Amino acid sequence: MNPSQAEGRRAGAGPHTSLFSLSRRERAGVRGLFSLSRRERAGVWGLFAAVVLLAAHCATSPHPISRRDEFPLDPREELMGPFADETIRGCEALAEGNAAAAEAAFAAARSGTGQRLAAEIGWIEAVVLQGRAQEALSACRMQLGSGDATVPLLVACGEANSRTADAVEGHALYRRALARGANRPGLDARTEELRLAARDQLLERARARGAKKEWTKSRAAIAQAIALAPESSSLRAAAGDIEAEAGEKAAALRRYREAMEIEPRNTAVLEKAGSLALELGDQALAISVFDRLARNDPRFAARATDARLAFRVANWPPAEREAARASRLTRAQAAQLLWWMVPEVREAKGRTGVVASDAVSRRDSRSLTRAVALGLLEVDQETHRVNPDTHLSLPAAAKLLVRLLAILKPPSGELPCLPGPVRGPLTNAEAVRLAQGCGLIPAHEGGNVGGPMFLRALDRARSVAGGETRR
Repeated sequence: MNPSQAEGRRAGAGPHTSLFSLSRRERAGVRGLFSLSRRERAGVWGLFAAVVLLAAHCATSPHPISRRDEFPLDPREELMGPFADETIRGCEALAEGNAAAAEAAFAAARSGTGQRLAAEIGWIEAVVLQGRAQEALSACRMQLGSGDATVPLLVACGEANSRTADAVEGHALYRRALARGANRPGLDARTEELRLAARDQLLERARARGAKKEWTKSRAAIAQAIALAPESSSLRAAAGDIEAEAGEKAAALRRYREAMEIEPRNTAVLEKAGSLALELGDQALAISVFDRLARNDPRFAARATDARLAFRVANWPPAEREAARASRLTRAQAAQLLWWMVPEVREAKGRTGVVASDAVSRRDSRSLTRAVALGLLEVDQETHRVNPDTHLSLPAAAKLLVRLLAILKPPSGELPCLPGPVRGPLTNAEAVRLAQGCGLIPAHEGGNVGGPMFLRALDRARSVAGGETRR
């Protein structure tokens, strides 16, 4: 064999090439391989195998898998090939925006052999893109329940649910997708959109359940909404409304207080919290809330006064406390409050000499007979009855308050709000006009006289008698 033939043999050497036919450098390389330890040789062969597999994968994946940032994602992401030609054509159609062609290609791949999950995901994406998300839900349920879901599958099914008016489930699937694939700003933004949509959907669901008095389901829905948006004061206020409607006033107040901590200047929440605090006897909270509101809105000044009055009466004796809180005051209760709150009434001497037959032999006869004797409560001239258990009318309250001003004895002896000393009987209309002129009865007040209104009137009468002009 001449040298050129020998060189040709080496250049085209087959699998049975002799060690002696190799060049000196080639023989040294082979001897070096055999001189390696068993572990080192295993590492070399492992590297060789990996290179072979990578080459095979590249040969079967001529179209690279893209890592998109928004729906639809490449359905092959996270999956190993080889992929059917139909799947590849479907991916190309998706990338070009041709959802109908993509659906046809993926449908063909779904019925074929080999790797079919990419085709299933691609088909879901194509169907959703064509506005038929409802059709994709059954495929989503099947694929999500069959194993570890990929990011494209979670996103595709998240879109299918959100586009069929289930933002709650759509958001949950997007969150799972984000947990698998970080650094996806587009998916982050879409997840935030769905979070807000799910929040609103859960709030509507909670209110709908509450309207049906399904309180357990209503509370569960609003709790889910709060978990999605813990920064929202309106959700906590809505939770308070649900508890209030369910009759759980203490729970409602707790929710309103949570809302106040998040948004301390929300007027609607403050008013609800203050009103419930008054009702539940938390006068300190009520005073704090209504004083804060009254500083910015004079409409709440009366509520602030009510809160302070409630604080005052909280430790009064039971009968006086009940009268002060009554929604409609009886004539006997009015006399009782006069006796309790106005020392001048207890100390003044009777002027009329009139005795009411139904004022004696009662537990409250002392306060009732004193009010009659001072002319603060009128007695029926024919029956000689004061009717202590009937409700105090607005004209009767006006007469009582105007006559009380004379008993309180202003230092000057005159009152700017009265044209002159009040002598003799007053008509109903005249008494109401005078009482309103002195600010004792609000001009808009209705026909009923309650305990809180009467207490405010007594405080105002003392202020007027002390020289304070009407505000």
